Amino acid sequence: MTAAEPQSPVLLFDEDGRMHVIHDVAVVAEMIEDATDFYEGFDGLARPVRPNGSPGSVKFVLVSEQPKEATVRHRVQRYYTRYASRHPTRIPPSASDMASFMLAVANDEVIE
Repeated sequence: MTAAEPQSPVLLFDEDGRMHVIHDVAVVAEMIEDATDFYEGFDGLARPVRPNGSPGSVKFVLVSEQPKEATVRHRVQRYYTRYASRHPTRIPPSASDMASFMLAVANDEVIE
């Protein structure tokens, strides 16, 4: 895997702010059937990704190599505020390093 390829884990966000985690980019075809099932996603380095390919062979491609750290942190905060609030001990991870933050969020996924 090169730096120009999406890195695991991938955080996906629906239009309403719900978050889903794909822990391994290699299994994206099993999780996303086609591009219409997708709203917004970020790889393990906070770079925006989008699905590409035909149904059954979808993979992620980078939209930009520039991380969107502030956007990702905002989306995660929104998710925890709206959807994880019934879990009073759940607060977003606070790692300052973005790769560590993404991994901590993926490992702390709240199953609704």
